[in-house]
Amino acid sequence: MVRFSFLAVLLFLCVVSSYARTDVDVQAICKQAKNPSFCLTLLKSKPGGPGKNLIDLESYIIGVLRTDVTQTVTLLTKLIAQSGGDPKKQSYYKICLEYFGDEGALGTIDEGLRQLKTGDYSGVNVHMSAVMTYVNDCLSDEDAPKEDTSLFPKDVDLVNQVAKIGLIISNILREK
Repeated sequence: MVRFSFLAVLLFLCVVSSYARTDVDVQAICKQAKNPSFCLTLLKSKPGGPGKNLIDLESYIIGVLRTDVTQTVTLLTKLIAQSGGDPKKQSYYKICLEYFGDEGALGTIDEGLRQLKTGDYSGVNVHMSAVMTYVNDCLSDEDAPKEDTSLFPKDVDLVNQVAKIGLIISNILREK
């Protein structure tokens, strides 16, 4: 009986100490972000809070990123339909749709989630970087309107910020 109690206490201490080592330091993550207050708000918006597990937090961020990119794809589809009178704008939005679609950011996000589930944090890192590259490629297209009054610039900035947070978390996961 004493041996069982000792083993139970030892197991409990191991579990407690492993949780203590994996506390998520949202301040350290968000210090590296483009907009630290946005980052803190986003990480704290995770149901149940940021938690103690970076992998769960990264999974949450990837989910948010997928939602944001999906909404951007929907917006681009509408903008393409509305810009029929301006072939340059229409061309730009179509190119960006390719960058954000299944063959671009959306597909990359899905692959990043698969990498996370297998524990390949370097792969997650590469995919978060790729999302940011797709965003930058869209923005740097020569047909980009000088003044875009649609919600698209705001959506693109949001996607970029969330991807950057995912990149920061994946860097931390790689170092562990």
